[in-house]
Amino acid sequence: MTSIRTRIACVLMALAIAAPVWAADPPPAAAAESGRPNTAAPADKPAGKPAEDPAAPAAAAAVVQDDDPDLDANLAQPDFMLSALPTTLRLPRNRLTFRLTHRFNQPLDESGIDDLWGMDSGAVIGFEFRYGVIPGGQVGFYRTSDRTIEFFSQYDVFKQSAKMPVGVAAFGSIEGTNNFTDAYSPGLGAIISREIGTRAAIYTHPFWVNNTNPEPSDLVDDNSTVMLGLGIRVRVFSGTYLVAETAPRLSGYAPGTTHVSFGIEQRAGGHLFQITFANNQGTTPANVARGGPSGNNYYLGFNLVRKFY
Repeated sequence: MTSIRTRIACVLMALAIAAPVWAADPPPAAAAESGRPNTAAPADKPAGKPAEDPAAPAAAAAVVQDDDPDLDANLAQPDFMLSALPTTLRLPRNRLTFRLTHRFNQPLDESGIDDLWGMDSGAVIGFEFRYGVIPGGQVGFYRTSDRTIEFFSQYDVFKQSAKMPVGVAAFGSIEGTNNFTDAYSPGLGAIISREIGTRAAIYTHPFWVNNTNPEPSDLVDDNSTVMLGLGIRVRVFSGTYLVAETAPRLSGYAPGTTHVSFGIEQRAGGHLFQITFANNQGTTPANVARGGPSGNNYYLGFNLVRKFY
């Protein structure tokens, strides 16, 4: 009995001596084999070196996104439109813009100070949302108060650079009257731009628009219109620009007069306000292709833009 007790006492004593060793963290190799994480500090880690921040990768990704060159202000192209024709300004990915358009109903030659040059006559009002889906690619929704709805998309094919003298973007749209339930007019085209330093940009818009004849009973040879938009924007002061555009019809349905518009605009941060004078009230590709009413009528209007970036 005494021999058994002596052996048990020896075993308990050995366990007590070995306990501190078992409680310690295993060496790295053992930890790796067992799947248990090794929490011990490396022996060669310099004293006082801060631990790696687990949020560092997310912060680095945010810095990369903030470095997107599309977020930088473009002084030659401060907006995505001239007056009613698009530009090649890129919309940053996951960013949004809003546009409000007004074209007053009464022509300037039939109004004066008494009715504030047509401002008392009501207006064709439109609002637009534009969103950047991919780098160089944007989509948009536009609705006017005459119940026309337009869906459009634009993709930057070439960006102006030292090797590329112009910027080129592909543009596609479809609009429908009566809240997009009638008289659909799809359109395809390109936007070609040339920035002249930070002071100016000139544009060419070869466009084809289908179903530009709004009157089905009006028999014409072609219900489509091919037009060539031409535009320019010039920065005359730090945030003040002069804008002009026209859209001659080359073939197809071409009633009335050729669309012409000119104006002055002011940029203030993410806002841009433009006062425009146009010979028609059209602000969609199909309405621009239809031109203005016969005669020399001009309508007062304005555009208000807000960039959310």
